[in-house]
Amino acid sequence: MASILVSSSENYSGKSSICSGLGLILKERGKSVGYMKPVGNLLVDVDGVLSDEDAEQMRDLLALETPRSCITPIMLTENLTNDALLGVEKHLDETLKKAYSEVSRDKDMVIIEGEGGIGSGAMYNLSDPQVASILDSKILLITRFDSVSAVDRILCDIELIADRNMLSGVILNEVEEDKLGMVRDMVVPFLEKKGVKVFGVIPRDHTLRAVSIAEIVDDLRGDVLTAGQEMDKLVEHYLVGAMEVNSAIKYFRRTPNSVVVTGGDRADIQMAAIEAGARALILTGNLRPSEAVLGSADEAGVVVVLVRGDTLSTIERMENLIGHARIQQKTKIETIVRLIKENVDVDSVLDSAGL
Repeated sequence: MASILVSSSENYSGKSSICSGLGLILKERGKSVGYMKPVGNLLVDVDGVLSDEDAEQMRDLLALETPRSCITPIMLTENLTNDALLGVEKHLDETLKKAYSEVSRDKDMVIIEGEGGIGSGAMYNLSDPQVASILDSKILLITRFDSVSAVDRILCDIELIADRNMLSGVILNEVEEDKLGMVRDMVVPFLEKKGVKVFGVIPRDHTLRAVSIAEIVDDLRGDVLTAGQEMDKLVEHYLVGAMEVNSAIKYFRRTPNSVVVTGGDRADIQMAAIEAGARALILTGNLRPSEAVLGSADEAGVVVVLVRGDTLSTIERMENLIGHARIQQKTKIETIVRLIKENVDVDSVLDSAGL
């Protein structure tokens, strides 16, 4: 039975996406796949049971019947943190081994998802390298290539792995189109000279960090006033409508697939956003817009959402939501699988894991 722990250099590197894509590709190949997220840090309540959001998504995606308590045996609660700080011995390594024994039963391959960055969980002796050592697994490191500083992060991360043989290799993720040539021609050879195997370079696909209008409405607990049939459309950017109207129109037109956040009393900005083709309007302050605005929005298929919060707090929520979207829509999952097949040496990844 093979296994690989998918780790990352930072939060929101695309780690969950890689786990999803690899799991589905393995199933396509007729393999029996198990999944485990040893430490749950995105806690959710599922029918009165504490679980992890990533684990729930993978449980559904891969149609897993393994108990939740085995898929995510340790929850990052306040009690766990306090016990770690007080030096209370929890024997968490034994907890992991028992859960892993159940997760891996009759499986060809187990995908293990790390908690956050590679060092997360060290205070509990559960950093990704420590978990990989406990479970005798290889580590696949995912790094979001935002700049050449990603190379520094990779080299520093590798220093946290006591046994270099534990590292199977890295995937450079979300590389902007204008950096692809430099990454392939310079960064990959540099890393491989350092003894770091690079399994793939995945270009950035902006739709993967987009969110549906429905997700925005749900997160903001807003009231939909128009174009409810357009709720499945994806939004990639949010814009703040707080300027003079002529400047606003130019600003809105430069950024497609956007949602505009503005006060409910700014009819001029609202009409400008509709004219510029915004996908949605988020109106703050619980101030209902005019019937003229609602009529124009409905005719143009622009979703108008009324929220009770002020503009500043709404923007803060939008910042957290857009760019940190969970991988839920079928189109996103299909895109992830395609990107991995086209840009990653999957056979080498699986071979390094022992499959």
